[in-house]
Amino acid sequence: MKIDRSFKKLSKALPFMLAYVDNQRRYKYVNEAYERFFGVKLKELKGKTIAEIVGRSSYEKISQLHDKVLKGEELSFVDKVVLNDGRTLQLDVKYVPNFEGAEKTVNGFFAVINDITDYASAAEVLRAVHDVVNRQSKTLSTDRINKLLRLGCHYLNVQTGIVSFVDGHDYIVKYAYSEGDPIPPDTKFELGETYCSVTLAADEVIATAHASDSEEYSGHPCFDKFKLETYLGLPVRINGKVWGTLNFTSPETRITPFTELDIELVGLICSAIETIIINSSKTKRLEKLAYTDFLTGLTNRLFITERFAELQAHKTSANNVSCFAIIDIDHFKSVNDTYGHDAGDKVLQQTARTIAELVRVSDFCSRVGGEEFAIILEDIPLKTAADVLEKVRTSVEDMIVDIGNEQNVSITASIGVTQLTEEDEFNSAYKRADIALYRSKDGGRNQVQWHEGDE
Repeated sequence: MKIDRSFKKLSKALPFMLAYVDNQRRYKYVNEAYERFFGVKLKELKGKTIAEIVGRSSYEKISQLHDKVLKGEELSFVDKVVLNDGRTLQLDVKYVPNFEGAEKTVNGFFAVINDITDYASAAEVLRAVHDVVNRQSKTLSTDRINKLLRLGCHYLNVQTGIVSFVDGHDYIVKYAYSEGDPIPPDTKFELGETYCSVTLAADEVIATAHASDSEEYSGHPCFDKFKLETYLGLPVRINGKVWGTLNFTSPETRITPFTELDIELVGLICSAIETIIINSSKTKRLEKLAYTDFLTGLTNRLFITERFAELQAHKTSANNVSCFAIIDIDHFKSVNDTYGHDAGDKVLQQTARTIAELVRVSDFCSRVGGEEFAIILEDIPLKTAADVLEKVRTSVEDMIVDIGNEQNVSITASIGVTQLTEEDEFNSAYKRADIALYRSKDGGRNQVQWHEGDE
């Protein structure tokens, strides 16, 4: 096919890429849009095969399509193409065969190409953000944020994505995804040694694709220390206040600068992360409401019931045991009847503090009924467990509770305890401890009784 002047003039005005390839799969013509996009000139392409330009591995995927179009079939498709320079592009391509003569012999074909890489990637980001925020609400917030960071890194073609919390002069990594060395959560840097010190002081998104060529970044301590060429950062705001930053970085220079679409989509990712952090905080507050006995400040029966199964999954050492105990305040009804419920509340609160101070941080202490408390002593020598429970009993006995109006109340407590077995569920352990508690009450109160099978 001979390319005349009128064809060249028309193709020059086209907004899309146009190429003509002969039946030997050699370039014969490309328009200026094609030249600009691939960074080549017609004189560099003319006479070369497609495989030489797009790379052998990419051409293997489309060679069969060229077979079809050279047989006269018109084709349209969307595909990813990896160029020799390493770029991966998503292109919308249409092949139109060129027929010649009465016999309609195919002497080549036109390739009409639109680059939809940005739009396709943007659509992928939008779908993923929607999925993470709306369809995975039961997934841990850490997993969801890490997925968004991974998505952002792949979209921007950078190495690392970080969500930081800024506390004074400290830059603290809260979430991170890296295709290089992992960055553990709670890794701390001096804020002034990070580009985010610039981000926090700016009114808009900060972005550079070539830090070493920038006066602002080439002399920054972060560049001196980490040699990060590519950076995009923006503040993370929680309830209207700056909480930290979201940033994407890479030691390599980006081939192209960040676009407005890049910035808009990273802003969307940031908004999604803010939503997850806010909702996670709300969830933690709701869990605290659900699991806390607000009169005493201890956890409640729901909490210890749900945690029981988790504790049972942990194996204890051969020399230690785990014990479940119920502590019941003796004659508590008479305290309420004699002094009033306010006095009863003070007795409960002081009893709760006394018990909590005597058990280890790793143990569990909950209020499970009106005047009833439960504790789990996990992985502890049997004699030590007995000593702890006896100490609880004597400490409650020694308490003097100021109930106001220059009045004091003293109480005692009865305790029933059982060793836990591997097969135990909460109800079975509770039942045995309750039987032991009944023995304590029946035996005169203010004593520790073990379940008969544990003695």
